[in-house]
Amino acid sequence: MKRFISLIMAAVMLFACAVPALAEEKEVTPIIVVRGLDFPALTVDLGTENERPALTAKAGPIILGVVNTLVSTLLFGMDGMVDGVCGLVSGIFADMACDKNGDTVANVSVVEYPLAMSNYPETLQSFRESGTCEPGVVAQACDEVGAENVYYVTYDWRLDPYTVAEEINNRVELALEESGSDKVDIICCSLGGVMTLAYLDEYGYDNVESCVFLSSTIYGSYVANDALGGRVGFDKDILNTFLEFAVPDLKVLWKILDFTGITDALLNFANNLTENYKEEIYKGTMRDNFGTMPGLWAMVQPEDYDAAKEFVFGEDIDEYAGLIKRIDKFQKFRLGRDEFIKKMMKDGVYVAVVTSYNSPVVPVYERSYVNGDMVLETELMSAGATVAHYGKTLGDDYVPAIPGKLSPDKVIDASTCLLPDSTWFIKDAMHVPCNYGSELAEMLFWLLTYEGQPTVSTNELYPQFQYSDPEQNLYHF
Repeated sequence: MKRFISLIMAAVMLFACAVPALAEEKEVTPIIVVRGLDFPALTVDLGTENERPALTAKAGPIILGVVNTLVSTLLFGMDGMVDGVCGLVSGIFADMACDKNGDTVANVSVVEYPLAMSNYPETLQSFRESGTCEPGVVAQACDEVGAENVYYVTYDWRLDPYTVAEEINNRVELALEESGSDKVDIICCSLGGVMTLAYLDEYGYDNVESCVFLSSTIYGSYVANDALGGRVGFDKDILNTFLEFAVPDLKVLWKILDFTGITDALLNFANNLTENYKEEIYKGTMRDNFGTMPGLWAMVQPEDYDAAKEFVFGEDIDEYAGLIKRIDKFQKFRLGRDEFIKKMMKDGVYVAVVTSYNSPVVPVYERSYVNGDMVLETELMSAGATVAHYGKTLGDDYVPAIPGKLSPDKVIDASTCLLPDSTWFIKDAMHVPCNYGSELAEMLFWLLTYEGQPTVSTNELYPQFQYSDPEQNLYHF
């Protein structure tokens, strides 16, 4: 009898100890990862025997196009060369084109993950092995909250952000249903920033607990802005700076070419060609190969938007009425974007912005002198920071509007950001920095899961300005 009573008492004590532990167990909030632009992912006739990359780069057609260009040049001079090059480029990008309504012409799609990542163990294992950029984000998220609570949104980046917003909403609703949670956390990477903003505009933010904009297009991108506005060209100093950073092994060759005058001759030729044949080049390649992609138009700055439409479509703009209606919608939202984000935060959504700097960007557009991460510009990724040109500083006498917001290397003034207290800058980090298992990944998921609005003063481990080594270990200045 005594033994029986002892067993009963032990069971009661175990239950009494377990109840508080169970009560304190925190409900897991699902994570939605929205990826960025993925050029190679676009596939024609996906899943069929005719499957092929949308970007046609086969040797045969390219050689034929080059030969045609050479013949046209011999017969018709510069006019023939431009026509030949336009035909070659249009052929390479033919399957990627959208029509005049902004819909895909070819049967193009991408591999999607409509269910939780626990349903894709082989994919998840490959993400852990590759471990960089968005796959690294997804793999880290699965370790943090379990693969059954992580959803990965891939999409055709050319299309209307509101079309992609529907896909994001589908994942959000599924995550809420399967987890029993009433909120999700969102990490939007690169172009995913535009797509997530479209989702928030279209579906609201009642289901969102926190949102981290990681190397994102929260403020668009100058490369799309200038390209669609016709502001392209080549500057020798900017090109030299880029090549020294990106391909240092060519430094000696570049100096030899520069010394002999070949560099100046080539750049003058390219700039004169671009300027003199800009209209033909845009009508022959840019307009119907890239100018019909709503996803690119979503990155154009509001102050340049009308001029860019006029430049790309000109007197033919009425033919593109379906496309214009679509791209106008997101631009209308952008005019009130800042107020929308602030209201979202006031209503209880936690927002953080993470951006990289100290790399040049592709040197083919007007503002390619800016500081960035080789893909996007720090000024725009940070939602409005004042940033010195690449390789420069703001000056020894520079004083920020808010004390303490100047980076120790005097390159960044965070006081002009939309969210000056919730924007982090990582020097020397790559685009979408989240290597699986890295210190930078730990920081990202601290921001995402912190119970409250994280600020640059919340955690002494993660001040506003840090720098990263190639393995994404973080250091303080």
